[in-house]
Amino acid sequence: MKVIFLDIDGVLNDSKTFEDIYNEYQITKTRRLEIDREKLEYLKRIVEETQALIVLSSSWRLMGILKNGQVIKGTEKFYALIKMFQEYGLKIYDVTPYIEGKRNEEIKAWLKNKDVENFIIIDDEVYYLQEFKEHLIKTSNVKDKRNIRNIYDCSGLKPEHVEEAIRKLTLKK
Repeated sequence: MKVIFLDIDGVLNDSKTFEDIYNEYQITKTRRLEIDREKLEYLKRIVEETQALIVLSSSWRLMGILKNGQVIKGTEKFYALIKMFQEYGLKIYDVTPYIEGKRNEEIKAWLKNKDVENFIIIDDEVYYLQEFKEHLIKTSNVKDKRNIRNIYDCSGLKPEHVEEAIRKLTLKK
C-alpha cells in the first residue's frame, strides 16, 4: 500500500483561505470549513494517480475517532471534513496515534507492522520530520533551520507539490 500522511492547516489551506472565509462570513454570517477546494483537487489528483491511502497526521485527527475508515465519533468540524472529502471522492483511511505531539514518533508508530510499499508526508511544519526527509512534501516557505512557521508563511498544496508527491509515491524502491 502507498500512504499519504496528511496535515491540514498549511496544506489544504493558507492565509488566503482564512481571509476568504472571513470576508464570506462578513456577508453571509455563516461559517465554512477552513479548507481550500482547489487544494482538495490537488490532493485528489495525487490519490487518483497513485492509489495512495490518506492517513491523517494533522491535529484535526484529534476531533474524531475512525475505525476501518468509518467515523465512530467526532465533532461537527470532523464530520464536515469527512463530508467535504467525500464530495471529492476522497476518504480518510486512518489517523496516526497521538504521542505527545511528536509527529515523527506518531508516523513511526503508525508504520510499525504495516505493509507499506511507499509513503509521503505532506506538511508545512517539518521540524520533527527531518528523519523522513526523502518522504517530505513541504508546503511552508520558511527556510530557517527550525522550520518554525505560521499560516502566513504557507502556500498550501500547489501544483509543484502534486508533481513531487506523485513522483515520490511512484518511485520504485
